[in-house]
Amino acid sequence: EWYQSDMKGGLPPENLEFPGDLMTKGTECEKQFRRMLIVRCLRPDRVNYATTRFVSETMGEQYTQPPPFDLSETCKTSKPHMPVIFVLSPGSDPTQMLTDFARDKKIILTQVALGQGQAPIAEKLFNEGVTAGNWVLLANCHLSIQWLPTLEGMIMSLRDRKDVHPKFRLWLSSDPTPKFPIALLQSSIKITTEPPRGLRSIMLRMYSYIPEDKFNRMENKRGGGGLCNKPDQYRNLLFALTFFHAVLVERKKFLTLGWNIPYAFNDSDFLVCDNLLRYYLNENEETPLEALKYLIAQALYGGRVTDEIDRRLLGVYIEQYFTPNTIHVKNCPLSQNRTHYRVPPPGRYDSYIKYISSLPPPGADPPEAFGQHPNADITMQQEGAKLLLDTVMSLQPRVTGKKGQSSEAFVLGMAKQLEKRLPRPFDKDAIDKRLEKDLSPLKTVLLQEVERYNVILFTIAKSLKDLQDGIRGLIVISSELETVFESLMRNKVPSTWKKGYYSLKPLSSWMTDLNDRIKQLQTWSETGPPRVFWLSGFTFPNGFLTAILQTYARVNAAPIDTLGWEFIVQREEEKTLSGPPKDGAYIKGFYLEGAQWDVDNWYLDEPLPMQLYCEMPIIHFKPVDGKKAKDKGMYACPVYRYPIRTGPRENPSYVISVKLRLPPVTTNSMKSSPSFWIKRGTALLLSLSN
Repeated sequence: EWYQSDMKGGLPPENLEFPGDLMTKGTECEKQFRRMLIVRCLRPDRVNYATTRFVSETMGEQYTQPPPFDLSETCKTSKPHMPVIFVLSPGSDPTQMLTDFARDKKIILTQVALGQGQAPIAEKLFNEGVTAGNWVLLANCHLSIQWLPTLEGMIMSLRDRKDVHPKFRLWLSSDPTPKFPIALLQSSIKITTEPPRGLRSIMLRMYSYIPEDKFNRMENKRGGGGLCNKPDQYRNLLFALTFFHAVLVERKKFLTLGWNIPYAFNDSDFLVCDNLLRYYLNENEETPLEALKYLIAQALYGGRVTDEIDRRLLGVYIEQYFTPNTIHVKNCPLSQNRTHYRVPPPGRYDSYIKYISSLPPPGADPPEAFGQHPNADITMQQEGAKLLLDTVMSLQPRVTGKKGQSSEAFVLGMAKQLEKRLPRPFDKDAIDKRLEKDLSPLKTVLLQEVERYNVILFTIAKSLKDLQDGIRGLIVISSELETVFESLMRNKVPSTWKKGYYSLKPLSSWMTDLNDRIKQLQTWSETGPPRVFWLSGFTFPNGFLTAILQTYARVNAAPIDTLGWEFIVQREEEKTLSGPPKDGAYIKGFYLEGAQWDVDNWYLDEPLPMQLYCEMPIIHFKPVDGKKAKDKGMYACPVYRYPIRTGPRENPSYVISVKLRLPPVTTNSMKSSPSFWIKRGTALLLSLSN
């Protein structure tokens, strides 16, 4: 009852009383800390909320509230020789805010975006501003790191110059970078800027760019003095565009369930699309929806999107929001949550501001507004808790929990244990000789995998031996061994060990996983291909799948580039399968994220509350003629090697898209559409992070 209290409409677990005498002993601080520990163990997604409560009740609520931001106060504190630095975060851009502030102060603001060849222009604006009393904005300082020491010297010289105008101010903006000059940072006022959070805040910000007087003056004729000569169409499509922009920006909070790559959509993207919308409406008698959808989703916003699965999602959203219904249907819904997020009737500017202001506040947007399942919030909160705890752990000194045991002794003991658990390398020559009559592509895959794992095993064995010798004082501990030492202290996998294949597992789970991978190859090399392959056990899964296609192509004399896949989810378990299939391969080890597999009806379905992953049954990967591959009533579900859906460039996460059966239209028309699951971020994972 306590565990799922918030899922049943009650108070969240961290605000409920605990059973027994857990909260009756000790000081108030000890009670609240004990509460945090219990939440950490049982409901890690509520850790940040429990931490906020702990800080609020033990230190004071003021420590949980961000300090108010006042640009005028910052300006009063600054001086001509004391610049203000905006430390940027993704999606934030203080340029418009500073421009408006300078205009209100009736001060000239000159600006330049730094980059290659822009240093002379920046120096010219700086010197002009010093004597004329202008404000100067040097944007994107992180792109001109080598020139910043020169800028630092120019600022320092202002103390001795007598021609400095008292109203001169220098404003800088930069992404966080360790290469920024320390002295310049120390002599500056630092401001961290973040984009607005929540659909309501983002939409209000976008409408603040629309001139109210021109919005209200729109008429159904050319040259009416307003923004557009089709006022009703423009107002409806502008609202849809604003909601579209807000959803794209805010969807990042769902992490990998949101976007595979976190794109920095910003206000400029919206403003360009607004201009495009007005232009196309003014220049065409009929509303050119198809042209607008293409330009907005493919050229403008789509110009930032590099991942194919993300481009698919972008297309789903533009098709949902830019429809004839958006223009013609009163109160057209824009989300699954039909209570909120509708296109309001055409009206004056203030009616839109009033409607947007009535939407849920930041942090309260239901996941359904994005087409997501409530479980997506849990995933987001768990990752936030992990980031908080990892940050706290990184601040801890190098000590261990055992009294009297030094960190060196602890790591030495762990290195010995890992050495005992480390599998023996393969004898590749013996395997090759044993299989010399086997000329199939699968033999090539086996030998390549054996070779790659031998490199991994030799790397681990050498670093463990060298680390033990270093701790005993027999050799000098290099920077690489120091990194291994720190990783073992934190139960993390050293980066040098992960070069063969990427993984997010902690060290103890990773070593178990490594042994399972070696065992699959060992059994294969001794007794032949297994009935069911564990796809995650391969360092290069795509190579294995290609070998399956090559085998079929040879047997059937078919060109491999004409082949496709049929994916048949099996009802039988591994132990009841009599043997491998005639064509293709049985494959196991899939975890479904963002959905569950209905084992009664054999199609995709909504996950249960707090069910973040669902283990999939065995899937038969069957090669077929590409023209015969089934698409209707199927969802092309992307398969990823690990929870990070992009992965490092040298080891990308995406493997293939598996077509899974959807519910029939008669059961649920919404769930029978692939777009429903695309917005869910539904995917198959070959491995988890624990």
